[in-house]
Amino acid sequence: MFLIDGYAMLYRAHYAMIRNPLITSYGLPTSALFGFLNQLFRILNKEKPEYVATIFDRKEKTFRHKKYPDYKANRDPMPEELQIQLPHLWKLIEALQIINLSKKGYEADDIIGTLAIDGVKNNLEVYIVSGDKDFMQLINDNVFLYAPGTKNKPDKVYDKDGVKDRWGVPPDKIIDLFGLMGDSSDNIPGVSGVGPKSAMKLINEYGTLEETLNNADAVTNKRVRNGLLDGKESAIISKDLVTIVTNVPIKYNFEDLEKKELNINSVESLLTEYEFHALINQLPGTSDLSETVVKKSSKDYKIIKDLDELNKFVQSIKPKTILSFDIETDGLNPMQNNIVGLSFSTKINTGF
Repeated sequence: MFLIDGYAMLYRAHYAMIRNPLITSYGLPTSALFGFLNQLFRILNKEKPEYVATIFDRKEKTFRHKKYPDYKANRDPMPEELQIQLPHLWKLIEALQIINLSKKGYEADDIIGTLAIDGVKNNLEVYIVSGDKDFMQLINDNVFLYAPGTKNKPDKVYDKDGVKDRWGVPPDKIIDLFGLMGDSSDNIPGVSGVGPKSAMKLINEYGTLEETLNNADAVTNKRVRNGLLDGKESAIISKDLVTIVTNVPIKYNFEDLEKKELNINSVESLLTEYEFHALINQLPGTSDLSETVVKKSSKDYKIIKDLDELNKFVQSIKPKTILSFDIETDGLNPMQNNIVGLSFSTKINTGF
């Protein structure tokens, strides 16, 4: 079962293409949509999950804001060009027949945690697709964190040993570790003077955040000791804030997470509407169709192999000729691809 942390994937796609944004011929920004679908299709084709769901935060404040009003207060509002794409994203997810879940008062993390527990109860291996380190607290023998890669880094799957290698503590101690060190991205204070290394050392020595606070007087590092003595309340609330809820009262049928067979025509129609022609061939069941179209079409594509051939092509372009060009890459993922060439065309079914 694959659980997609929706906004994590969407924001990642948005910022990956922010310098070269996609805009349709009718003026709709689509960079985040394209990047989201590209990542999603790649995972579906590569991993072939039997169960899949996308999970998103809601705009309302959550129970964490009630406990700590400054929670995530340092976050910038969603960029306008990203907000514009949201209704289209919901439409695409619905067309893909993937269940999309959210719950007022809770974060996507909590719903994912709840679904992960349900997945294990149904004898499934669960993969949480996200780069959010908070999910490491959920990892066990059946739950894994699937962190999508970048151009220079492959996808990474974290198991229990991976968490220990990364943070120096096992998954069941992550909330104690993060409670002490805090998280500036979520405006979680932690304990002043305690960073990742000192937090790891404390948890490995005392076992939990609470026991660390109980033994604060015995800590030899003066700065850390004073931070613990002065920041007990901050530490306790921080641990509470980073703890993912795994019993969200959300109504759904587990069978709805089962991956459905795509209505190819419906999805292709939407991809065409958003001018995502490059993504159509990533849909299951389209490869045979594409091969048939190629065989039936009369096309004249030539590879320019040297400077003489390039000069001949340039000289063949007459004044006022309409020239189209495209960048050729070694894949369809803008975050991982390398440029391998350029293609040009002056009329239909011809190219260089």
